[in-house]
Amino acid sequence: MTHQLSTQKIWLARLWRAGFVLGLALVWETSGRLAWIDPELLPPLSRIFKMLGRLLSDHRFRGDIVITVLECLTAFLIVVPLGLFSGFSLAESPKLYKLFSPVLQLLMTVPKSIFLPVFILLFGIDFSEKVIFAIVLSYFIIVPTGIAAVQSIPSGLVAMARSFGATQSQIYLRIYLPCAMPLILSGVRLGLIFSMHGIIFAEMYASSEGIGRNILNWGESFDMERLFAAVMLVLIVTVLINETLQAIETYARRRTLSGAMH
Repeated sequence: MTHQLSTQKIWLARLWRAGFVLGLALVWETSGRLAWIDPELLPPLSRIFKMLGRLLSDHRFRGDIVITVLECLTAFLIVVPLGLFSGFSLAESPKLYKLFSPVLQLLMTVPKSIFLPVFILLFGIDFSEKVIFAIVLSYFIIVPTGIAAVQSIPSGLVAMARSFGATQSQIYLRIYLPCAMPLILSGVRLGLIFSMHGIIFAEMYASSEGIGRNILNWGESFDMERLFAAVMLVLIVTVLINETLQAIETYARRRTLSGAMH
């Protein structure tokens, strides 16, 4: 009964979100068609999707998409194991946690965008600069997840595994990851979103290629159809990735609860 109610709530939430998005799209389209808002400032949604189709057929824009995707994937594949390992290590050692926790809390509160000019001076405006900036931006999202994952696992379970001769890598792979999978997936999901944010922001600030560069150029030239089309593409991809990872996270949480009950 409880499971059925939970499923109904999930579907109601999804229907509410879908209805809200459809309503917003209708208002957007109507505003442009009836000139409630200057169509040059806010083109109708149908025109934006037509422009998006034209952009996707342009090999230069597709090349920029490939570059942005590669930058995001590179940053993500580096920062996830790095951030989780750092979080696991800090949570396992009270001395390290006490030493680095104040620094970590301080760096988490500082807006990383103010350091982007420093990254550009150190690494230029090529692939590595954007990837490193995205890694730094996402790192402070994933580290607390690693810390919380270790703290959520009974210490006796880890102690027993060590007493049977389990190595550190075995503890990470066979205890931390399976037992705290929902929590870790939540941090990974946020890490991926922040990686995308960091890449696109770095491309907008100073870059010779990528989707972010196009967004900035079209905004400065007041090409609103192309600007909104590119933004719409980023928005759609981000929402799809977020919803997919959230569904996986929900499934993992149910499996964890089901295993605990049995």
